[in-house]
Parts: sequence; C-alpha cells; structure tokens
Amino acid sequence: MHIEFDGPTSGTHASTLSQVIEALLERIQARDTDLDLSSLSRIIVTDDLAATEQKFGLASAQAEHLTRIASDEGGLALLVDGLKLWQILSGDGAEIARLIHHLHKDCWRLHDAREAIPPAPESPLARTLAPIVGAMWQEYRINRRSAWSVPTDADLLLNHLAALLKALPEGMQEEITLYFADQDLDSLFAKSMGRIAHLMQALAHVQGYLDGLGQPLSAISAEMHELVSHSFISPIWHTTALHLAAGHTLPPGDMADTPLRRDVQTLFSLFGLQVQETEDGSDIWVDVAPLQKPGTVH
Repeated sequence: MHIEFDGPTSGTHASTLSQVIEALLERIQARDTDLDLSSLSRIIVTDDLAATEQKFGLASAQAEHLTRIASDEGGLALLVDGLKLWQILSGDGAEIARLIHHLHKDCWRLHDAREAIPPAPESPLARTLAPIVGAMWQEYRINRRSAWSVPTDADLLLNHLAALLKALPEGMQEEITLYFADQDLDSLFAKSMGRIAHLMQALAHVQGYLDGLGQPLSAISAEMHELVSHSFISPIWHTTALHLAAGHTLPPGDMADTPLRRDVQTLFSLFGLQVQETEDGSDIWVDVAPLQKPGTVH
C-alpha cells in the first residue's frame, strides 16, 4: 500500500499515521472478505486538503471533510486531511470508532467505483428519476455493508430524517401554492425533485443501516417508529424497504430500479404531483393537484 505525506504535521507523524491506516484497512478487509480495493492507487495524507483537492481537479467541498476520493492515473486516490486525522487519534475511543466507520464506508465507495457506469435508461421517466434512484442505491448498499462498524452513539441519520418528515409537508404546500399563483411548472418540478431526492436518499440511508444491523426501526427508536407511522411517508416506508432489500444484490438495471422508481412516483403523488410518461413515451408530463392538509396525507 502506497501512502504519501504532504505537510509538516502529516510528515512528522508519518510513521504513526501509516501504521494506523494500514492496521485499520487490514482489519476492515479481514472482516469484509469480498471487499476489493484494487482500484486504490495511493493514499495521500495532507495538511492542506483543499489544496490537494485542487491538484486532483476536485471541486471544493461545501462542508469539511476528513477524506475525499479522486481519480488518479487510471486508479483512485484517497485524500486524507492529516491535521484532522492526527487530532482524532489524539482523542477518545468514540472518535476512533467514528474514524473506523468513516474509513470503512470509504472502502466500500472505492470498491463500488470499480463498476462500470450503466448506460442511461431509454425511457424519459427512467432518465429523469435515475439520479434519485442511483443515490438511493449508493446510500443503501454502502450503509448495509458497513453497518457492523457503526459506532454505538451514531443516530443513523434518524434525527435528520425526522426533521425532513416534519418540514417537507409545509415546504411542499408552499411550493404548490406558489405554482397556482405563477403557473411556473418547471420551477415547481425542479424544486420538488430536489426535496424528494433529499428525502429518498435519507430514507435509503436509514434503511441500509437497519438491514445491515438486522433490526426494525421500532427496535432502534420507538419514537422514530411512531413518527414514521403517522407521517406522509408511511405508505411507502415498508414497500421501499422491501424493494431495497430485494434489489441490492441485482446488477444495475431496470429489474432493480423499476420498483424504486414507482416508490418515488408514489411520493410525488403524495405531494400532489402526478409524474407520468406521455402516451407515446417520448417525454414526461406533470399534473398538479392542491395538496391535502399534511395531517391527512398518508
């Protein structure tokens, strides 16, 4: 394994950082024997992650990151913030546990990056919803496979999902109201796509962890189970979970994706938007209906 160090802090602690990284990767690969890191060309531990990202042509991240994955001469490089890594190693056991899980998920991202990008779907509806479905599969598969390393204090993104469930009905009601005022269907559809993509990605994120842990939501959080059961998402919670669990081992394509597309369409309809293909299959159309009150949309 080739590890490079860039910067005074990372360079000074190169020996210790190398031993830690190598030991963690060995532990992860010993547990996940089907994990393939052959695409990983090198690991670069740097004091200035932003500058290293620029060297590799990566757009600057909107939030702080411990690691980034970059294309690297036919392979992939794992860029690591050396300052943060050294700070974590100087911390307590909980921080180390989060580091292990973070690196574990990166390993599966590197594994999945080996797969060829599937061709774009032929139908306009499938092409339109492909980014949402693709993000759902990525979240679900990585979290399901890395669930064994999840820290005991992790909330599994449940707090974020709860916030979405509470905020989205009112937000979508506002968007529908604005549409009936200005008739800007393109704007409504674009904003709705963003909101629904965010929600479905969070849902798949949580479902991946639940299936990886072999636990229902009610066993993890009775309060969250109650919230989901009485929310607008309740009609698709169990069906989407079944579709994710059944399709995650299938190769990329319509057999795995079609059930999830139907779930996404159902969620659109719960928000008053009917998304369908035109009769000749050449485009999609959207019908808009006034939303019911959030308390009855489930």
